[in-house]
Amino acid sequence: MRSLKWSTSHAVFVAEIDDEHKEIFEAVSHLQTALSSPGPPPEIPKLTERLIACIVGHFAHEERLMRAARYGSLNWHKQQHDAAKRRVEQFVIQIEQGDPKAGVELVEYLTAWLRDHTRLADRMMGAFLRNHRRVCKMTFRAGTKPVESRAWVDANGERFDPLSK
Repeated sequence: MRSLKWSTSHAVFVAEIDDEHKEIFEAVSHLQTALSSPGPPPEIPKLTERLIACIVGHFAHEERLMRAARYGSLNWHKQQHDAAKRRVEQFVIQIEQGDPKAGVELVEYLTAWLRDHTRLADRMMGAFLRNHRRVCKMTFRAGTKPVESRAWVDANGERFDPLSK
């Protein structure tokens, strides 16, 4: 079984999302370690529950951020989240029913899914969110008044359009 470790190759460069990804990767790693120990470890249900809580909370957080920023690919991204949640729920049911392979299959599934999802869908979202935040900072300061650019005001303080000349 391949080990899942967070690295900058998974980074989306939005601090709160990267922190949550690290937490999910850590939860998967802890479950993997417990599953690889000899005998049936009693902490599997607790580790699985923590992992599910991390995933569900993270997906909800990402979706709130995308909705607030009016991300155009929100529905596509959310469909990926929903499909992953359904698949993880299936594994959890199998684990609860005592299927000895289900935990390992869950870890393998999440290892591949997280690698692919963070490197494409989350990177796209991260780029959009970073740009959205930059635009908001440039456009608004301490309220809702647009920041005026000096390039649009002449020496007399009159506004002009530099593209019209």
